[in-house]
Amino acid sequence: MKFKTTAIAMAVAGIVAAPVAVQAGADEIYASARVGLKYTDTADQADFDVNSFASRFGMRGETDLGNGLTGFGRYEVGMDFNGGATAVDADGEDVKVDSITNRHRYVGLKGDWGSLTLGQTYHTWYNFVAGPLDIPWWHSLGADIHTAGRTDDAITYAGGGGAISFGVTAYFLSDGEETAPDGFEAAVSFGLGDSTIGVGISSVDEDGAIGAQGQAGGSDRTEDVIGVTWSGIGIGDTSLGVGYQNQDDDDSFALHWDIGNIYVNASMLTQDAADRDVTDITLGYTQSLGRKTTMYYEVNTKDNDTGNSDDDYTAFMAVLKYDII
Repeated sequence: MKFKTTAIAMAVAGIVAAPVAVQAGADEIYASARVGLKYTDTADQADFDVNSFASRFGMRGETDLGNGLTGFGRYEVGMDFNGGATAVDADGEDVKVDSITNRHRYVGLKGDWGSLTLGQTYHTWYNFVAGPLDIPWWHSLGADIHTAGRTDDAITYAGGGGAISFGVTAYFLSDGEETAPDGFEAAVSFGLGDSTIGVGISSVDEDGAIGAQGQAGGSDRTEDVIGVTWSGIGIGDTSLGVGYQNQDDDDSFALHWDIGNIYVNASMLTQDAADRDVTDITLGYTQSLGRKTTMYYEVNTKDNDTGNSDDDYTAFMAVLKYDII
């Protein structure tokens, strides 16, 4: 009787798991819960909170179309159901809210000729210039000139060969303007030993359209942004990355240093016209607790150099990440 019950239970489990297993073969369904304790301290407020930190659910996959062509796509949503986001209430105060947000939603084709991607995801500027130094789990490069991450309304072509890669992105926004495209990004990277150097440019139309998608804002938001990043520089048992960006009379410098499980991430934005230097520094530690389970700890401080101490910010977080699927 015990054997029969066990056999039935195994059969039922197999039937339930089969659809997921099929999807997780060539394709993948995944989910990651990331919840932790956060302490923030500004000039007028200090507070402890338990928040979600970009918990997510997603699906991605690809299909061999024959003739050397592959179709692929991804849809991922952020699912922060314990106040992981903030909004402004009727009194103008920040309040914690639950949220479901689109993180990735794209389709594409790829082959020996490269890849073509349409939709919301990381595009050329991030992949070649910002991304190689975007290592911290939460606080990263907060004083960059241009920090565009996952952007929408874009078409990206990426290709290359050997140690050289390149990418081009065009943006087409529903902004009521006749200009097309509304902005573009172009970049190239090449290997130098075990390290990589990436050089890129991000351009916007006369209305600064891409500014709404991540431009931190220089003295003139319509000016092109240029950037260079050198990442993966081995120094003994550590790894270093540095970056520089320029927009008109504004400059930013960034650094990321991995020392085992410890990392330091820092950036500084210098705005000559405003006589302002913004600094953002993060110290973090990643701890593996075992299969699918990770803890990370970060301390971040930011000085906006506005002459108003209310703008300064210090935070500490300890987050438990569990990959459910």
